[in-house]
Amino acid sequence: MLADLHLHTTESDGTWSPHELTQEAAKRGLKTIAITDHDTTAGIGEALAHAPEGLQVIPGIELSAVSESGEEVHVIGLWIDPTARSLQRQLSILRESRLSRTEEILNRLQKLGVALSYEDVLRYAQKDVLSRSHIASALLEKGYVQTKQEAFTTYIGQGAPAYVERYKISPEDAVELILGAGGVPVLAHPGLLGNLDILPTMVDAGLVGLEVIHSSHIPEQVEFFHDLANKWGLLPSGGSDCHGPGGKDQVYLGNYNIPNSWVEKLSQARSL
Repeated sequence: MLADLHLHTTESDGTWSPHELTQEAAKRGLKTIAITDHDTTAGIGEALAHAPEGLQVIPGIELSAVSESGEEVHVIGLWIDPTARSLQRQLSILRESRLSRTEEILNRLQKLGVALSYEDVLRYAQKDVLSRSHIASALLEKGYVQTKQEAFTTYIGQGAPAYVERYKISPEDAVELILGAGGVPVLAHPGLLGNLDILPTMVDAGLVGLEVIHSSHIPEQVEFFHDLANKWGLLPSGGSDCHGPGGKDQVYLGNYNIPNSWVEKLSQARSL
């Protein structure tokens, strides 16, 4: 009864539609998946409607936050109510900030002699969730860079000439938004963080889970984060963070799974 509780679709920066993702998950023998697109719930309805028999789809989200030290922190929400007003109000603000940020990045690229249009970027993105990854894809297609990583290093990464700061919420705010939507908040891929100084305040805010299994975690990290979860009274979670074929990484679906017992404990935490 394997599960993957960290997956993306075309509604954020994935390459499989929600429908396609459910079909692929079933083919790979998964029994439970969570749709956790970045800062949007737009793919949940389609995934639920098209899930094959025997596949449980958990409505989720991955909220982007920034710590006081300026580090980006991602918080997954599982079993959220996609219609929760407090959550949707915040997502609306995030969508507007992404649009204005994209426009400013394109203006800065124009001044650098890089002719990239809004329509070029939309070829790779849904309007709800425009990201620098989509801009990087457009730069690659237009031949301005040889890789997406080069796009970040040369143009749009932090410290690069076309980089623009984005609207920020704190990790604690992200936890509270997920709780307010009836969900279970989980700190995503802690192995990608520079440090875990944020953990105490996130736990105080109501953090429930820690992503122990992730495609970026080596076996030693999996063991370390499992012990850390126990130390802080957090529930272990995990998933592949798969973005689909041609996405940001390899197709990890079916390779980084968690047991059903973890899913059950996380589900039970909704009523605590």
